[in-house]
Amino acid sequence: MTINSTIIASGSLATSRRTIGGVLGQLQFLEISYADSIRIMTDAGLPPRALNEPDFPISMDQDLRISQAMVRLLDMTVSPTTFLFGMRELIGIEHFGVLGMAIRHAANVSTALNISLRYPQLMWGHSRMTVRKDKESYSLAFSMDTPSLRGSSSADLNRIVEYCIVLDLVSMLRINEDITDGLFKPTRIKLPTAEPSDWKTIAGELPWPIDFSETHASIIYPVEFENTPLPRANPLIYRSYEVIAEKLSHHLADKSKLSESVTQWLWTQSPPLKRGEIAKNLAMSERSLTRQLHSEGTSYSKLLAGVQNERALNFLNNRSLPVAEIAYRLGYSEPAAFSRAFYKWQGLSPLQWRQSSASRSSR
Repeated sequence: MTINSTIIASGSLATSRRTIGGVLGQLQFLEISYADSIRIMTDAGLPPRALNEPDFPISMDQDLRISQAMVRLLDMTVSPTTFLFGMRELIGIEHFGVLGMAIRHAANVSTALNISLRYPQLMWGHSRMTVRKDKESYSLAFSMDTPSLRGSSSADLNRIVEYCIVLDLVSMLRINEDITDGLFKPTRIKLPTAEPSDWKTIAGELPWPIDFSETHASIIYPVEFENTPLPRANPLIYRSYEVIAEKLSHHLADKSKLSESVTQWLWTQSPPLKRGEIAKNLAMSERSLTRQLHSEGTSYSKLLAGVQNERALNFLNNRSLPVAEIAYRLGYSEPAAFSRAFYKWQGLSPLQWRQSSASRSSR
């Protein structure tokens, strides 16, 4: 872009809380086995049942940990960039559910991109997207800070950032193809990484020029791309889906019981959110939260113990995780405090339970 370019829109696709739907889609097109998917879920502090609940809420940190696990399952000779561009045909607007349908029926590209940024919880992205235009071009740029993930090497983090940015770029590329029926193609695509050694395996299949070692990841279109009417523009259908998207974004896990909503919130963070934090997220006072949970026959402490117990069992099934690391992930100040809590739940120490579990598995 030139120095005279103007920012049209900007926002983060990396919301702190989103549904697990985006992760489930990635597990599917990466063809990760059910057993590996269970392990990835539980290592991120989520229950196995989340695999069957597309609206299950997760945090950005959990999403990144799952992304890290998926990237590690890729053959090291395959770059994330080459892999994702090779899989681009499997990503379509239908994967974005209600929000995707609103985008499909928007009046023009500008409206479609704005609604994407308005409800990022339903886009499942990882980066910041900035939309610019000048006299000749209209561009979408993607950027992302290197995350801080415990136990990750610099090489690991670099591959995660590469994977997340390219996934966001390819997703928006495919959305734009879908909503315009392929009438507008990018004039260029720019990527901040060096050209991968395996790029030649797919380079001949791509219909647009791609430049590597650029400052930012970006998709560049002709300037007319912004306001061209979309083939399926329909104000009534657009508004109908937008209303649903708005409701979903305000309450990702709309449950009939408060206890179910609190439990969902507890699962989104490891260590779990405190009582006051959950009350704030549910737009209520701590006193009201306590009173309503009591009327349902439970309490924050009971729900917390249930989540921590299940999460601890999932972690202990991963025998490569030391008990001290499990204690840290669960938010305990020291392993002894975790062991005391676990004994109350199971009547065994964590090591005794792990040994008993291993014995049962070998029979």
